[in-house]
Amino acid sequence: MIGRAALSCAVLAALFMPTAGAQSVLPPNLAGLWSFEADVQSFCTFNGQARLIPTEDPAIFDCELTAQQECPSVDVRYVVEQSCTVEIEDNVAMVQSRIENFLEGEPTSNYVPDNFQLLIRSESHLEGILVGVGAYPAEWRRAEGAIS
Repeated sequence: MIGRAALSCAVLAALFMPTAGAQSVLPPNLAGLWSFEADVQSFCTFNGQARLIPTEDPAIFDCELTAQQECPSVDVRYVVEQSCTVEIEDNVAMVQSRIENFLEGEPTSNYVPDNFQLLIRSESHLEGILVGVGAYPAEWRRAEGAIS
């Protein structure tokens, strides 16, 4: 009788334990503070900070970012506050931004939102492209100790 009861428990446990194929894989948790930079042009620099905020969907984050673009040779500097959404699919983070405020520099239609397509290398390193007026190599790194 004990042998049969133990076998029944083992069978029930096996039926209710998820199998490797049945498990849903959650995307990495990218919530927290990030710094980013892109190689936009030889005479300009582009960098900034972002804060990713979790939502109810683990593959979607709300975010805020502040981008700084400086081109000293043509006397141009922008600091632009943006709201954004990050969606993760197939290990790629897509950042869609909306300009909220020009903190420095005159507002212009020539400055478009800073969108990114980033391959998730790890929970602290993203690499891909900045998509704006053109497409430029970009890198995001998590701020030290900044995981929320």
